[in-house]
Amino acid sequence: MSHTESFTASQYAAILNSLPDPAFVLTETGRYAAVLGGKDKRYYHDGTSLVGKFIADVLSPAKAQWFVQRIQEALASQQMLVLEYELSVHDVLGLPKEGPVEPVWFEGRISTLSECFDGERAVIWVACNITDNKRMQQKLQQQALHDELTGLKNRRGFMCAMEQAYQAYLLQGKQACLMSFDVDYFKAINDGLGHPAGDQALRDLCAAVRQLVQPDEVFCRVGGDEFAILSDRCSEVDITALAQQVLDAGQRALKCYATGGPVPALSLGITSFMPTDTSLEDIMRRADQALYMAKVQGGDQMFIARQGMAECGMA
Repeated sequence: MSHTESFTASQYAAILNSLPDPAFVLTETGRYAAVLGGKDKRYYHDGTSLVGKFIADVLSPAKAQWFVQRIQEALASQQMLVLEYELSVHDVLGLPKEGPVEPVWFEGRISTLSECFDGERAVIWVACNITDNKRMQQKLQQQALHDELTGLKNRRGFMCAMEQAYQAYLLQGKQACLMSFDVDYFKAINDGLGHPAGDQALRDLCAAVRQLVQPDEVFCRVGGDEFAILSDRCSEVDITALAQQVLDAGQRALKCYATGGPVPALSLGITSFMPTDTSLEDIMRRADQALYMAKVQGGDQMFIARQGMAECGMA
């Protein structure tokens, strides 16, 4: 066949149906005019049964509305749209038994078609399964924000959480408290028992404290033997009760790591977000100063920063 000859209709159909990724011809009202390609059940559900149906017939209302809005956006702009989206079993109505059951991520490429279908303008929507890439991306992000030794959020994760909490405080007045603590005599554990024992002591401490932290609170290892808890328990009664639980948990977890000298314990500093704060650094500096006060007064205790370190008092 020369390059000037046309393919037959059956050849065109064979080519289109063999596309590795599914291509949907969708009208401006969200009707499936055609479904092409995407036959590999390892990655895609069989979409041939969708032809003639509307997106609202097969997707949840919120998801269906989102798809129709993207179709109309592509038609209005007359430019290709590239976007990422997720579909789960909760989004799709009446899924067949074959095909993936885990949530699936797609990259969608949407282009307008010059021909109308049943009197409606239409787009072709090519969906590429990017789930493996997305999971790898999420795994790398998880690693970037979490501490390898303890599994807690690391300093970067802590700063992200602090920034979100500070913005919520500035914009919505949502109060938060920051608790900073570290291990008294931690160097003695490393020096006397070795660094593997020091690592295990930190893991044991984290396991004990993690049981005290609520799901909406943020528990982080900010570096070395330094930790922080970001909490919305902001009454003095509630936050000191949590602090005392942390101190007690620290004593129990660390007592077996004593090396003949002082028994390892925790020093703990607490502060709340205050109207005079102009940055995250103000809050963190005040918590660190409170921690320092607890440490110089003997350790194994908490210290609360109130309206400024000049007005701090012992809990």
